[in-house]
Amino acid sequence: MTRRLYPLLAGILFVFMMSFVFVPSAGAGDAEAILKLKNEIIQKQNKGRLGVQEFALCTKVLNYASFYPKQDNKIKRGTKLLLYYEPINWFTSTQQGRYEFYLTQDVILESAAGEVLFKRDGLLSMHYNTGKPILDIYMTNDFSLGNLPAGKYRYIIVLHDMISGQQFKRGIQFELVE
Repeated sequence: MTRRLYPLLAGILFVFMMSFVFVPSAGAGDAEAILKLKNEIIQKQNKGRLGVQEFALCTKVLNYASFYPKQDNKIKRGTKLLLYYEPINWFTSTQQGRYEFYLTQDVILESAAGEVLFKRDGLLSMHYNTGKPILDIYMTNDFSLGNLPAGKYRYIIVLHDMISGQQFKRGIQFELVE
């Protein structure tokens, strides 16, 4: 009886193995279709206004869209401010199969009365020229508050798209506590 199963098993194994050999790869066609969709997304982003989303003070940042937001806006004196945000609608230049974007960020720290305590242009810079499109990015600010006295403050970012010339400004209120 087992001798009768050998030809049957061999036939099933042959059909199984041939299904891997002769099934056309769906990957190549899918990759082209996906790249086309990514380019359509880039065209739509390029028409939009520069901005940010998920603008939050955090206790920890792991990766894109993976962060632990603070439950309140209080920061212990002598520690650091940790900010997470995701730029949106930055301009991506597409030339000769390459994708380039260039963002910089300024920082302004103000007292509750609006007095500028710290200002630095170009504190962060993100300049990429790649062979594949990048659709999602995030930025973090890990800002030492030094020995500022307890009180209320405003931390402001100014995001610059160096290719399109657009600018976006956003601030967040926080309180230094003992």
